[in-house]
Amino acid sequence: MRDAGALGLAGTAAFDGVALLGPLEGRTVLISGATSGVGAIAVQLAAARGARVIAMAKSGSESGFVSALTDAEVTVIDYLQDVTAQVRAIAPGGVEAVLRTSPATWPSSPRSPATAAPSPPPSPSPRPRRTASCRPP
Repeated sequence: MRDAGALGLAGTAAFDGVALLGPLEGRTVLISGATSGVGAIAVQLAAARGARVIAMAKSGSESGFVSALTDAEVTVIDYLQDVTAQVRAIAPGGVEAVLRTSPATWPSSPRSPATAAPSPPPSPSPRPRRTASCRPP
């Protein structure tokens, strides 16, 4: 064997979460916890599948980390700010899929100082919006 690799638990969770979202080509996907192990891999997988990715992370070095994960365009929003307003500015029609990888970065989480509504704006797309959660119960 010349080359080998391991996906690990974070990779498996990210792969399963992204798979639950269905086909992503041309769809807008919101990913929370983009700097976590699961989130970072999910950003890469969603971008590789042709999604327009909006990733939630803190501004500054965390934002730079997420932007450097893939050559594809990833829009990073600051989860400490008004998430709903940021998503509406980027995707006025809403997002078609949401992958929640971390409760701490979700606006409705009691541990998060964000002040936005708990869900992104609705999608005008005829396809239903899908949500997957990659965290322990």
